[in-house]
Amino acid sequence: MDRRTFLGTAPLSAAALNSSLAEKVAGKASPARESADWPSPPPGVPYFTYEKVQSLVDTSVSLEGIPFQVAVYNFPSWHPSPAMEKYFGQGWTEFEAVRHAKPWFDGHLQPKQPLWGMYDESVPGSFNEADPAWAAREIDLASGSGINVFMVDWYWHEGMMFYHEQLEQGFLRAPNRQKMKFAVMWANHNWSNNYPAPIKGKEAYIYPQTYSEADMDRVTDYLLEHYLREANYWRIDDQPVFAIFNLDSSKSEAGLLNFFGVQKLRKIFDGMRNRAVKAGLKGLHIQASASQFYKGGETPLKELGIDSATDYQTFAGGLPGKTTVFAQAAERSVQLWKETAFKVDIPYFPDCPVGWDNSPRSASNAHVIINRSPDQYEQLLLAAKYFVAGRRTKPPVIFLSAWNEWTEDHCLLPDATYGYAYLAAVRQQFVR
Repeated sequence: MDRRTFLGTAPLSAAALNSSLAEKVAGKASPARESADWPSPPPGVPYFTYEKVQSLVDTSVSLEGIPFQVAVYNFPSWHPSPAMEKYFGQGWTEFEAVRHAKPWFDGHLQPKQPLWGMYDESVPGSFNEADPAWAAREIDLASGSGINVFMVDWYWHEGMMFYHEQLEQGFLRAPNRQKMKFAVMWANHNWSNNYPAPIKGKEAYIYPQTYSEADMDRVTDYLLEHYLREANYWRIDDQPVFAIFNLDSSKSEAGLLNFFGVQKLRKIFDGMRNRAVKAGLKGLHIQASASQFYKGGETPLKELGIDSATDYQTFAGGLPGKTTVFAQAAERSVQLWKETAFKVDIPYFPDCPVGWDNSPRSASNAHVIINRSPDQYEQLLLAAKYFVAGRRTKPPVIFLSAWNEWTEDHCLLPDATYGYAYLAAVRQQFVR
């Protein structure tokens, strides 16, 4: 299979994605597929082909007329946030970890080089996602690529917040914000100090996650006051979507279910919905975002009143210090979609990861997806469409991970290696 052969035949360009942005960033309207000469997998390496898609999902079902909704996870760590500056100094962002990453084996593509540059407070106008003008550029690029929703990671530790500045000071003040819907995923996990990478077994928590019933009310009130009633907040069945990352984890005490138990947590969720109704909304759609934490018969999603489920990153969690070929990770992801959809017995939305490499945080203990390429990613997107169509999932939602996870190597934003080619793949599948 020619690695530059995408499913479509129309040439996509950076200008087609967003002409004004391409002119500002790239200096010219060069074809997106040719904007970088990405590495070709070596001979003999498995490739995620259309034939492989056919073996995994039913490609005989029609995709015509299905109004796919595309949501992308957005990790907002690329601006100074006081809670992080407290530990790492004025102007610090996670780009520091990106800058200092290094290759750990031959062919390891580190450090990453964002095509738009990195945040640098000494450079006027440099990357600052908490700036409305910068947020507007990202909105134009995402919406022009067929992405409908930013699912923004949201950090709340009993009222202490960080990284919310991107959403509140940037996105929500952008002049073109109505082009994109948004929702928040409560990333309710312990926040470790990964800068530098911890020694295994000696992770230090900067911000541990704790809960109380009173604080769950405060969470709901904050969401209602700042997000849920916004006109472009993402809704399913006319109810705003509130996603929760760590619902239940056998590996972490930070899981909500572990802390409250089934009956109390269901009562809390019912209370959140009642508060939303009293505020004039139709209710609250609660979504579980990390189904790798679920085990059949052990996580009672229906009893908890969870409305839908998905996965944040189906490539993550591999063996430390090991590599996995993209084709194998993609195949396993499709299998995971099928297994999880059967297991959870509520609407399940597949996730399509760009890749995975957490070495900027975990150094040589990282797990790395190798031999990835945009044309293989387009096949994974196609597999997700057939999966959703075959199950007649309503609404027909597909998640992408992620928009900007530079420290974990799953980014749709352009970089020096792949250019705009990943966004071209998304656009080819979801813009008609």
